[in-house]
Amino acid sequence: MTTEILDDDVMAADTKLRVRYALIMPVRDEENFLPAMAESVISQAIQPKRWIIVDDGSRDRTPEIARQLARNFSFIQLICLPNRAQRLPGGEGAIPSALRELNLREYDYLARFDSDLILSPDYMEKIFSEFEREPRLGIAGGGLYIESPDGLVFEESPEDHIRGALKMYKMECFEEIGGMTADIGWDTIDEVEARSRGWITQSYPSIVAIHRRPTGTGIASAKVFRSRGRAEYLTWSHPLFVFAKAFRTAWIYSPRVAVGYLYGFASCYLRSEERKRSREFIRVRRKEQMQKLKVLFYRRQIQAKSSATKPAL
Repeated sequence: MTTEILDDDVMAADTKLRVRYALIMPVRDEENFLPAMAESVISQAIQPKRWIIVDDGSRDRTPEIARQLARNFSFIQLICLPNRAQRLPGGEGAIPSALRELNLREYDYLARFDSDLILSPDYMEKIFSEFEREPRLGIAGGGLYIESPDGLVFEESPEDHIRGALKMYKMECFEEIGGMTADIGWDTIDEVEARSRGWITQSYPSIVAIHRRPTGTGIASAKVFRSRGRAEYLTWSHPLFVFAKAFRTAWIYSPRVAVGYLYGFASCYLRSEERKRSREFIRVRRKEQMQKLKVLFYRRQIQAKSSATKPAL
């Protein structure tokens, strides 16, 4: 037991010395969130070598808060973009502006975080320890949790999917997959690209980040599900998988919402919207989805047999 503790301490100390990472954070009207997120980043034992905050046309005090942060900490830089009527999903339209300011060869990792989070005090130490343990880990992130009267509630997500709000890329992987796209579905595209090249993508629910604005908040609900349907198209989802997901959406939310989801998917087919991806990307994407459907199907079969063989009380 004592030896394991000492080994962990050595690993943490060694990691602190060697990790060089850049942090990119797109923001827009985040005055209620940015200060707490900034405090949680600055208080980490492993701080970014460079932190670029890209203001995407805020109309509140967000730029003032970011400027003050940049004055107080030399590794923080603010980029202000002009106000736009519509912002691309996830602020990804702002990401290229930040990347142009970075020489990626100077960093081992690249983080892309939202500003409506609060990282646990040991978040960076733990996430970099995972990269140290697994050399083929290309994209990783912690778990998103929502605060409730009963405590923290985990936002469910597949193990191999890292939420767009807290992506951490190994630089070698980031460059190999060609970076991030600037459209909806980007946070799935990067992972499939990575896995198709032999990288591992993994989320770690034990590494906690509080999500102060739950997923989808701030976007009209009708738009959310149409956008998700479009994202399925752009990421080459198998139609059978999309229809199965639509059925689940109707069950959990409502048939109206599921119709909107299917409309977003089918309308892209009708418009023959362009979606450039390699054959290997498409193969991996659809193979993974079919495997998920098979697992779900067999699980339901087992549950049905179990229910049928239960003795009457």
